[in-house]
Amino acid sequence: MVSTLAACTYSGSSFRWTAKEADEPPAKADPSAGLVAELRGLGSATRGRVRVIDRGDGITILVSGSNLPPNEYRVSFNRNGNCSSANGFSAGPPWAPPGMNPYELIPLFWNPGGNAEGQAFIRGVHTTGENGVAGRSVVIYWGSKVTDAEPGVPNSRAACGVFEPVRPLF
Repeated sequence: MVSTLAACTYSGSSFRWTAKEADEPPAKADPSAGLVAELRGLGSATRGRVRVIDRGDGITILVSGSNLPPNEYRVSFNRNGNCSSANGFSAGPPWAPPGMNPYELIPLFWNPGGNAEGQAFIRGVHTTGENGVAGRSVVIYWGSKVTDAEPGVPNSRAACGVFEPVRPLF
């Protein structure tokens, strides 16, 4: 990605726009900053962000959501890095490293008032590599259970996002 600076000059009665390539390369992702998934609602106004950061033998997951009615919520990592379907079916089935239960990998979150924030440590999962979530999706589920989605019908999936490297602002 190349940054462009635009300038405006005035000459009599008209403006002229010119563009100049920035001399500095764009900021690169810092692997130690982890991954982030921007959540979009699946048939709801839910928005938010999920961030995962490597911490020794696992990851810390940070969940922040808004426009969630008071309820219990489950979060899952899903096999496909795709949130294009209206009901979350494109994210694929819940995923976990071998020997772990993808339906109960992440603890239950409770939202008493419309906006939710929570964090958990998950042993055995990493941001990258064989047991990594890079390129996968994350799904927020209404209620206390992670369920499989079916194509073309409403599911208990409230929001979905795809993990990408965290990029610095500057």
